[in-house]
Amino acid sequence: MNGIEGASAIGEIVGGAGAAKAIEPGSEGKKGHERPDNCLNCGAALQGDYCHECGQKGHLHRTLGGLLHDMLHGVLHLDGKFWRTLPALIWRPGRLTRDYIEGKRARFISPIAIYLFTVVAMFALVVSVDISDQQINTIREPAATIEQQRERVAELEANLEELENADFPGVSGAMTGVRAELDLAQLQLEAWETGGDPAAVQRSGITFGESGIGMFDEQIAKAEENPGLYLYKVQTAAYKLSWLLIPLSLPFLWLLFPISRRFKLYDHAVFVTYSISFMMLLAIIVNLMTRTVGWQDWFALLLVFIPPIHIYRHFRGTYGLGRLRSLAGTFYLSIISIITLSLFLALMLTLGVIS
Repeated sequence: MNGIEGASAIGEIVGGAGAAKAIEPGSEGKKGHERPDNCLNCGAALQGDYCHECGQKGHLHRTLGGLLHDMLHGVLHLDGKFWRTLPALIWRPGRLTRDYIEGKRARFISPIAIYLFTVVAMFALVVSVDISDQQINTIREPAATIEQQRERVAELEANLEELENADFPGVSGAMTGVRAELDLAQLQLEAWETGGDPAAVQRSGITFGESGIGMFDEQIAKAEENPGLYLYKVQTAAYKLSWLLIPLSLPFLWLLFPISRRFKLYDHAVFVTYSISFMMLLAIIVNLMTRTVGWQDWFALLLVFIPPIHIYRHFRGTYGLGRLRSLAGTFYLSIISIITLSLFLALMLTLGVIS
């Protein structure tokens, strides 16, 4: 099951749960409407439109019109909360986080919900790129003669120069493939010119050293033999264990306020969850723009400058600090983000080998 099918399955499950709730069994009143004195879910006496014990709506209906109303209300209500949360996450992240921590939550999607949304979207984007073994392992036989090999190198250099001046969707990936093939062809040409064996020159995109642990080295050998499967397992592990980014980040953020009575670990968790959600959302937007518009170099600059600016505004707004402390915190969190991401990637690469 790929990411898109997984997201579709989640939507079907949620939709099924909503439909099941709408046709919940109970005593039928006039025209399918029910006005019970007690909550049909928990049995508590109703004191208003909603049960004060479990939160279920007191007035239920069993009509097709009512079912359609519930479906539309659910979609539009979620959509409204989403479009209130998204601008706040982008432009007022500190206020959004502070409001959620202080209990003002009805208007916005919870940090975990938007985090899961960005994870599913990111995974769907990643698996939409078909990575074959031929793309991972650039292995091509050398030309029959040294003159033909020189012609091949010249042709690849011309192709690369043409791509550098081109502007179309996917040009970045094309340049990567041509550059890898050019590197291999140049190595083979050098082998020709130095009297070596050009057929023995191969360039692989995934290579590992030996660990000295027998069972682990066996798995490493399998990963090198089938790099496509290895990358698939890494992607799957990253998708399933993406929540680990939150606990990996928490200890580093806690070190900024180790003895604070005002800021609890819960506050840090909300901050981290919203912050990671924004970074994934930014990566998704930049990736989509480079695929459709091109200009990958310009859009790549967004990944350099926007994250520290957002961290500064988010950190200062959430914790109510001054400019200098916020700048120092931004520098610290930027370094910690790189460390945390490196730890996560190392763990995913290791799990990909083990599995």
